[in-house]
Parts: sequence; structure tokens; C-alpha cells
Amino acid sequence: MSQTAAGQETGRAARNNLAFNVLLMVLKLVVGIWARSEALIADGLHSGADVFSSVAVMVGLAIAGRPPDSGHHYGHAKAEAISQKVVAVLLLLAGLEVANSAIAGIEHPGPAPDWIALAVALVAMVPKGVMAVTQRRLAKRTGSHAILAAATDNVTDAISSLVASLGILASRLGYASGDSVAALVVAALVMWAGVDVFRTAAVDLMDPAADPETTQALRERAQAVAGVLSLSSMRTRLNGARIFVDLEIEVDRHLSLLAAHDIAHQVEDALKAEPRVEGVTVHVNPAGEDGKG
Repeated sequence: MSQTAAGQETGRAARNNLAFNVLLMVLKLVVGIWARSEALIADGLHSGADVFSSVAVMVGLAIAGRPPDSGHHYGHAKAEAISQKVVAVLLLLAGLEVANSAIAGIEHPGPAPDWIALAVALVAMVPKGVMAVTQRRLAKRTGSHAILAAATDNVTDAISSLVASLGILASRLGYASGDSVAALVVAALVMWAGVDVFRTAAVDLMDPAADPETTQALRERAQAVAGVLSLSSMRTRLNGARIFVDLEIEVDRHLSLLAAHDIAHQVEDALKAEPRVEGVTVHVNPAGEDGKG
């Protein structure tokens, strides 16, 4: 998949995620308030955080898609990681607000929520689960950690809807604080998701290496180029969803400078054929007399 096609697909996924989260937020909050369900209101606030998260992801993807310029020679891909940190902060704040309200509900239980609250919580689980699965697949294809963060958030939202359902059911069956206890569990899930997204963003900003499977595939591509006797070293660096590669190849020490230069170009072209590879730097070393470095 080309970088342009990947950007269009991730952008479309982010827009769809935003539209659906707005719908769920309104539905959960309206029904939660009407049916007097702390758990469903908490779930609705989680969806509200998802709305702001989706906006942050869309902005991050838009900036990340900009080409390199005079001030950013390696592009703007790390904007994705910045958007992830915004998502993480929003989730943490939403979780704290929900927890505060849930604790008050546990201390002073109210009437049991209406049955419609249970129905909405159960229905909301299904599309969230489907979205999480499709977004994880998309994140794997494109390498977009912002989309992966959205998928993780959707998983948490689906689980929080399940917890809300159980709490509402418990309240309807006579456990007065069940709804509020469920809201407190939802708050903990939301905050945990925030911590997880923040951790992923922090790793992305530290120039991590590509995964072992991708690294091995790149190594094999380089070694398959005619004239490459071996690889002295190879390093990879992630910049958002894009990969930069620095490697040293060994060639016949008796080759002309022009021939060695041509082999280096072939290695560069071979690695750039991989969809996510953005930049390749090749250093040429002469092999020893025995053909080894």
C-alpha cells in the first residue's frame, strides 16, 4: 500500500470513527440522564472523550501526511505521536471525572435505572467491537499508531459498555449501588486506556526500531541485490508509520567506484519498494581478500 493510499484510508477511518462516536455520545448521555443511570452516563462521557480523541487523531494524521519541508527534512510523521498524547490526557481527565461522580453515587445510591439504559448499553457494545477489529487490521497494514490508539480506545469503550450493562442489571435486580460501582469500574478502564496510549506515544517519540519481522524482510531484500556480498550492519528507525534505514554493505574490493555506487543505488531502490520505507542511507565497505569484511 502506498503512503498516499494509506493516508487516505486512515483519514477515512478517523472520520468514520468521529461520526460514530458523536452518535454514541449523544445517545448514551441522553438515555443515561433520562433513565438515571450513572454507568451509562459514565459510558457516554467516555464516548465524549472518544469524540475529542477522534478529532485529535484526525488532526495528527493530517499533519503527519504533510511532505518534508525546509524545517522538517524527515517529514511530520511524529505528529501522530503528539495526537496520541492528546488522546491519553483526554482519557485520563474523563476517567477522573467519571470516578468522582461514581464515588458520590456509591455513597448515596439513587433509584434503579430504567430498562432502556440496559438496552442502549448492550447495543453500543456491538459496533464498537466491530470498529476495534477493523481499525486494528488497518493499523497493521498501514503502521499507523494513531489508528491503533483509536482501536484500543474502542475496545475499552466496548468493555465499558459491558460493565455498564452489568451494573444496570445489578441495580434492577436490587443491588442499589450496582450502577455506581459499574461507573467506577468504567472510570478505571478509561484511565488505564489513557496510560496505555500515553506509553505507546512515548515509545514512538524515542525513535524505536522496526519490528523484527519487518527488519528481517528488509535485510533479506538488501542481501538479494546482485553484488552485495554481506551486510556489515543495518539499523531501522520508525518515524510515525514510516521507516528509515541505515545500512552498510560489503562489495568486491576490486570494483570501480562507479560499480560500487550502482550497487548501493540498487539496494536503496530495493528497500524503498517496501511501502513503509521512506528513506535509505547505504554505506559501501570493501570486502576482504577472502570475500569477507
